[in-house]
Amino acid sequence: MNEIATTEVLTADGKPDPLHEAQLEIRHLKDTISAIREELEQHRFESQKLVQKSTADAHNEIVQLKETAAALRDEMETLQFKKNESVQQAVSASADEITQLKDTAAALRDQIEKVRFDKDEAVQQSVSSASTEIVQLKEAIGTLRDELDLIKFNYEDKIQTMERAHRDETTQLHDTIAVLREKMEKVGG
Repeated sequence: MNEIATTEVLTADGKPDPLHEAQLEIRHLKDTISAIREELEQHRFESQKLVQKSTADAHNEIVQLKETAAALRDEMETLQFKKNESVQQAVSASADEITQLKDTAAALRDQIEKVRFDKDEAVQQSVSSASTEIVQLKEAIGTLRDELDLIKFNYEDKIQTMERAHRDETTQLHDTIAVLREKMEKVGG
């Protein structure tokens, strides 16, 4: 965040210049908003990165599980072919083994679906969490904007009041000078 110069600018009567102070305050608030925006962008980037990593991990695991299932299917087909060659003797043993392999394949499919579901749920939770955080950050920015607008309005109102008082004082001084001038002319004239 940028550092703001804290040197006070003084008016002719030695008091701090309210306009300068208001400008410093506004500059400070703008810097704060900018920092908040940068933080929000960083959070968005990290959330997207997390979702992409989760998706890539899930995809890699699914690919590995598909390859395993394909290898198991290949192995099952090989076993079926060999068992069919032993004809009558191996029919009952082959049927049992085929049933076991089908159960294994079904169990693997169930496991793949469970892993896929768990990964999808994790991604959805990550996205939901990031969305909630983004909404909260937007609300915070809105609140800060409202506060900034209120501060700006108050400072502008103070400046107008001071300018009005200065004009009134200047008018009074001009009137006093005119009266004194008339008195001097009467005395001197």
